[in-house]
Amino acid sequence: MFIRSENLFLRPAWPEDRANICRAGVPSASDPLRAGELKHGLLVTMPAIGNDRIAGTAGFVARKGRWQPRIWLAPAFRHLGLFDEVEEAMFTLMSQMPDPSGPPAIRLPELQAA
Repeated sequence: MFIRSENLFLRPAWPEDRANICRAGVPSASDPLRAGELKHGLLVTMPAIGNDRIAGTAGFVARKGRWQPRIWLAPAFRHLGLFDEVEEAMFTLMSQMPDPSGPPAIRLPELQAA
């Protein structure tokens, strides 16, 4: 999932981002590369300052059968009005996502060797 807003670019986190995530001081609950309840983990970057500097992270947590956004901004990027911009982008993504409980399980026929 990628989304571009007025000032921000949200993109998936990749293993190559580990050093930048650590440098940004991302807490473990908001770490998009850490296995946990955070799903569809994204990095929040500001292209105007460079794509390798992380402004924050975002992702979704399943609660009571619904997706809820989880957003973390690095201290240097707080109180700049960016939270609302990230939140709006997350709600746009969330409206396009399937139900977190997933579709009903589909039973596939067993394959037999010929």
